[in-house]
Amino acid sequence: MAELLSNWSSTLEAVPPSHCIPVHERPSDTVEIVDTIPVIDLGKANGEERSAVVKDLLKAFEEYGFFQIINHGVPVDLMDEAMKVYKEFFSLPAEEKAEYAKDAANDTNRGAATLYSSSAKHYDSEEHRYWRDVLEHSCNLDGKDRKTWPSNPPRYREVIGAYGDELRRVSKVILGLLAEGLGLEAGFFDTELGQRMLVNHYPACPDPSLTLGVGGHCDPNLITIIQQEVYGLQILKDDKWIGVQPIQNAFVVNSGLPITVVSNGKLTSVAHRVVTNTTHSRTSIGTFICPHDIVEPAKALVGPENPPQFKSFNWGIDFMPHYLSKKSVYHASLEPFKIDA
Repeated sequence: MAELLSNWSSTLEAVPPSHCIPVHERPSDTVEIVDTIPVIDLGKANGEERSAVVKDLLKAFEEYGFFQIINHGVPVDLMDEAMKVYKEFFSLPAEEKAEYAKDAANDTNRGAATLYSSSAKHYDSEEHRYWRDVLEHSCNLDGKDRKTWPSNPPRYREVIGAYGDELRRVSKVILGLLAEGLGLEAGFFDTELGQRMLVNHYPACPDPSLTLGVGGHCDPNLITIIQQEVYGLQILKDDKWIGVQPIQNAFVVNSGLPITVVSNGKLTSVAHRVVTNTTHSRTSIGTFICPHDIVEPAKALVGPENPPQFKSFNWGIDFMPHYLSKKSVYHASLEPFKIDA
């Protein structure tokens, strides 16, 4: 089992060879931090401006695949407390975190809390590693999985349970607006969806030019909702990396690969990565909203003039093993599921 980065990174004066990524993947100093990422005001979604919000949200999905949301209704003190709890967790002594440090790629209990370094693809491999530790676990509606969550910090389960409930509510609002924008029936996304917490901790790095917090990738789930405080997120726009400036008390939302399938190619999942810095550690809270089982183009979006571009597949059985394989790069994850023209 690989040593967790958060256990020893503070003692380093240089990036070890194990974390020096190939030259072609290393970040450039010329990436611009922009303020053009769309901002969606969810507070207007239930009023007279709803149609404008739907239009803006769909445009953000189409043009960026990323946007930030404000006036989302999640209490700021709960956001602050969740971030504090996660920072405390990653600061725990190594022996306390060891209980959760498992092989994420081969862990059969996918609901239990799992702590690993770099990524599931690189875990316990001879390949280079990214500059991060990751804690992930399920966050199901019935709450039965909470007994598998960390018990330290002592308030972890209470705080993250309440936080997960709030983010589930927000996800339903976003997906409801998306369904409306795509012309799908009301409640299209109201089927049973999975929810996972995936929390990244990126310690301060002695030389950010040699490594990445995580390399460029597209997410495997429907949407991801991210809480961040420190800059580091970059997205690929028009074949160029641009930086996403955090907005205080906002969430970043991005579409995953299954959204491309459901929309029959109308929407795309955008590659993104995380850069490190020398002075501040960065913790981001990711809430993954996942398909329950079958993913396929929405029937309302296919017909004689617009044939289906993708096969129907089981997300957990067919898609995820391919996504986690080393063959999966960006949108290539969907290649086996495309219907040949």
